[in-house]
Amino acid sequence: MSPVSLTLDPLDLFTGVLLEALAIAPAALAVSRWKDTASPTATLPDGTKVTGAILVAKLLLELSGSHPEWAGSNEAMKAAVAKQMDAALLLQKTLGTDAKDTALLSLDKILATRVYICGNHLTLADFFVHSALYTTVAKSSKQSRLEFCNVTRYFDLIQRLVRAVATENSITVTDLVEIDLDVPSDDIPLLSEARRKGDAGSSQTPKEKVDNASPPAAPAAEKKQASAAKRSKTDEDKKAGGKSSEEKKPAVKDSKTDPAKGSASKPEEAENSKPEPERLDLRVGHIVTVKKHPDAETLYVEEIDVGESKPRTVVSGLVKFMKEEDLLGRKVVLLCNLKPAKMRGIESQAMVLAATSVDGTKVELLDAPNACKPGTRCWFDSYRGSDFSQLNPKKKTWENVQPGLKTDGFRQAVYSVTEAGVTVNRVLRTEEGEITVKSVTGATIK
Repeated sequence: MSPVSLTLDPLDLFTGVLLEALAIAPAALAVSRWKDTASPTATLPDGTKVTGAILVAKLLLELSGSHPEWAGSNEAMKAAVAKQMDAALLLQKTLGTDAKDTALLSLDKILATRVYICGNHLTLADFFVHSALYTTVAKSSKQSRLEFCNVTRYFDLIQRLVRAVATENSITVTDLVEIDLDVPSDDIPLLSEARRKGDAGSSQTPKEKVDNASPPAAPAAEKKQASAAKRSKTDEDKKAGGKSSEEKKPAVKDSKTDPAKGSASKPEEAENSKPEPERLDLRVGHIVTVKKHPDAETLYVEEIDVGESKPRTVVSGLVKFMKEEDLLGRKVVLLCNLKPAKMRGIESQAMVLAATSVDGTKVELLDAPNACKPGTRCWFDSYRGSDFSQLNPKKKTWENVQPGLKTDGFRQAVYSVTEAGVTVNRVLRTEEGEITVKSVTGATIK
């Protein structure tokens, strides 16, 4: 029986997080992620389409064959879960408007007496509320997290539970947001004052209540110490001839502005540290020949067709992880605009990309769609470039991009990047589809 086909946007957290937590077998579900997909859509083997985050979530839960209680243990609970899922979709939209603080305050009051949004255990509604809150909480200040403390506490619990239940897979669509749940003692008066004003019916917004709260008054003993220190400082200044201690201090040259020391941050250095994934000339290649390096036991020498007049010679350190017959005739993904470098006397004209598991014991080559021909371009979502000239080693383009390359929970090759304070995964793809690996998730690509 053919699998269910699912299409969703790479940034769809409602469906994406649930997918990774459930870890549905590829034989039962084929996933495609395309930018600007309006709504997740599942196509059943008989051609029936299921559209919308809520219906798709229920379908995924059914396909997984696990955690049926997430949908609700009885009819009343199922209705409550569905209602809260719908409310979570609306919450996400509201959090992008001027009504954000009002929405958070309302949710904060609801969560003041609840552990979960519905019932007494994790449900699909919690997944949805967590996804709706993710961007807001990830970008929020410490003060905002303290103000909406029930929302913060709830979010932290759910994000950790979601990772705890994902026993067969890792959550890579979102990062774990580090949250300090301990309230420093000097913050308590500030919170108390903000809450007191709110209870008194202040017309201020929740954010204004905290921002405008008066800081705690300094103890009398501290005021006396400060006054005594000031008098002592004045007496010392008089003995020094009437000049203040600040005036006596020699001027300290600022290396940022002192011409003798040069600029603190040269424009060239700043430019060199900027990741530029769109500059990588990534292509699908076809391995024509492969043999052991004559002077290195751990290296293979391959001839790879990358859509040019003749194959490129590539040296790869893959001997420990795969046999020659595993490489011969297969498709690979290569970085083609590195400066050629000699490896034990043989010039390598490109680099084959592979994913290495977290424990370093497993290495898998990146897989391109079957329809790809040698030379097919690959790019990361929103980073499609046009300048594929040879990379300047001094600019360290590859070195700056490589730390963000990994495989996600869907076995897709991605570039993990922080945009507007939120970490997102940009999928590596071709016109024919996504670049994937056979099995390793959370792996490093290099």
